[in-house]
Amino acid sequence: MRDMRRFIPSGNLLYVFDAAARLQSFTKASEELNVTPAAISHAIRQLETGLGASLFHRKHRQLQLTDDGEKLFRSVESGLDQIERTAIEIHSTAASDIKVYASITVGTYWLLPRISTYPSHDARIEMQLYNSDKKLDLAADGVSMAITNGRVDWQGYEVLPFTAETMFPVCSPGYLEKHGPLSSLADLPAHNLLHLDSHYHEGATWRDFLAHYGLNYTLPGGVSTFNNYILVVHAVLSGAGIGLGWQHSVGDLVASGALVRPLKEAQTTTNDFFLVYRKGRPLTPRAAGVRDWLLGLGSLNAS
Repeated sequence: MRDMRRFIPSGNLLYVFDAAARLQSFTKASEELNVTPAAISHAIRQLETGLGASLFHRKHRQLQLTDDGEKLFRSVESGLDQIERTAIEIHSTAASDIKVYASITVGTYWLLPRISTYPSHDARIEMQLYNSDKKLDLAADGVSMAITNGRVDWQGYEVLPFTAETMFPVCSPGYLEKHGPLSSLADLPAHNLLHLDSHYHEGATWRDFLAHYGLNYTLPGGVSTFNNYILVVHAVLSGAGIGLGWQHSVGDLVASGALVRPLKEAQTTTNDFFLVYRKGRPLTPRAAGVRDWLLGLGSLNAS
């Protein structure tokens, strides 16, 4: 048994003393610790009795530490701060679920097929899908991060380059066999181009893509328009037309042969992808390992 128990019979007395000394009030300390002011006063008297010294000058509606009280407070404050830091570190390290947020499309077509390839078994990656970058608000818990597009100002976040946004026309092999081949970008307006509704999508459109190459494209009436990019991908897979494909959404489908690129042109925009997480608490060691793994995958799949 430690000799300190002769003077301080309960460690809880130190929590009470710390609160009373910081707040300079038994009443405020009672509110913080959710006990009565009488319980605070009793605990301080018990501590003073054990130490054989007065710790506070008790004035009307005010507390002031004595010299002995100041000396004890410096030690208690330092010790509790160190214990708190260690407890947070242990708790964070023990957490095994790493939350990775991604847009519905990137999460479905890029992240989900890769989660099982994470080389370590010490952390479970929990995928969370979101609809809009603007509504994404990550917790500063040391385990939550997101793959996101660069159209949002991520103040209060760590922002790490993930990959460039690269897009190109895609269609099914069956569509190309039936309606192709295409000799140049100028052939595209004659085909059924599949569109995302601009009310739901802030990214590049067919008009933007073609304008980059000096082609003026006017959206015709009666076009196939969708409010979700996954619907566009499914329509392209079914042979309904030609869609704009983003590397981190359809790259695997092209690699597998489920989709083909009818033209070689690909455009890289300024709307890069980033890996972000809240400032305020560093990532746990396991979360940092997942972060580094994702950053490696992002750079490897950028083209």
